[in-house]
Amino acid sequence: MRYKTIICPIDATELSSLAIDHAVHISKVSEAKLVLLHVVEKWYRGLDVVGKSDEWKKLHDEWMEEGRELLNKKAAKLSDVKNVETVLRDGDAAHEIVAEASERAADIIVMATHRYSRVGKIFYGSVVDKVTKHSPCPVLWVFK
Repeated sequence: MRYKTIICPIDATELSSLAIDHAVHISKVSEAKLVLLHVVEKWYRGLDVVGKSDEWKKLHDEWMEEGRELLNKKAAKLSDVKNVETVLRDGDAAHEIVAEASERAADIIVMATHRYSRVGKIFYGSVVDKVTKHSPCPVLWVFK
């Protein structure tokens, strides 16, 4: 199969960098567009508690800027990849990843998973599980 669009959700973890490595390889082999996606989820989880104050808006803007910086830093390291885009979204991570894949008619999502235990999933949830269940395309799980 020849891929045209690869979505690679990222964060600042080492595991995320490993997922990028896999996505880059697939992109080079298939000459696909690589879309690095970062979702700022912090505000989404606390919105009901803090409301829409000026302080909260300032904090949200800072988180968005941190996300832009992360995307720019990761993309700058991929100068050997022909077609890289960066996308910053905010909201529920799983929902936003699936939405981006749907909107772009992505061929594959390459993402890191921490492989939480069943108990860990109860406390932390699993974004990769939710994405896999709702994704319009295959999802490649990358882990150590």
